[in-house]
Amino acid sequence: MTRPMQILMKEHGRIRSMLSCFEAQLDRFGRAERPDYEILEGSIAYCQEYLDRWHHPRENALLDLLQTRAPVEARACAGLEDQHLGLARTTGELVKIFEAVERDAEYPRAHLVEMGQTLVSDYHRHLNWEEANFFPAVMDHLRSEDWRTITPRFADVTDPLSGNPVDHRYRALFRAIADS
Repeated sequence: MTRPMQILMKEHGRIRSMLSCFEAQLDRFGRAERPDYEILEGSIAYCQEYLDRWHHPRENALLDLLQTRAPVEARACAGLEDQHLGLARTTGELVKIFEAVERDAEYPRAHLVEMGQTLVSDYHRHLNWEEANFFPAVMDHLRSEDWRTITPRFADVTDPLSGNPVDHRYRALFRAIADS
């Protein structure tokens, strides 16, 4: 397996772990218990700051290469960019809700929980789809020169959940993942 694919697969594992931690805190919130807001905030920040800005654009770049090498297979994966945009949109809506709640706005608890659960289920569906459809197509059709072209994009930023995070927003989430 190429280095970029190894990175993506490891990131998918960390995304699933993040979603599990996020969902556990969301469940607490839904039961009117006090959740760990640092885990909730870290999860949302991770979606916006890392997944939307780095992880998904890397996958979109792989799709561009796939379109050059295997247009038929790329058409079968054409919904990938729309999936990424949909995830970013749902994350953005959830951020607005959390920000309103932080400003003491009255917001139905059930709606926040529902939006959070939508994000979790959308991400799980997306990850499963990529691993069943997109990743195999990329691995089967990209050539050595394609991988050499794309590999530098995977060296520019490291997943903040791959090691002890410098950014304080991810520390509680990192610990929760490590403890699970």
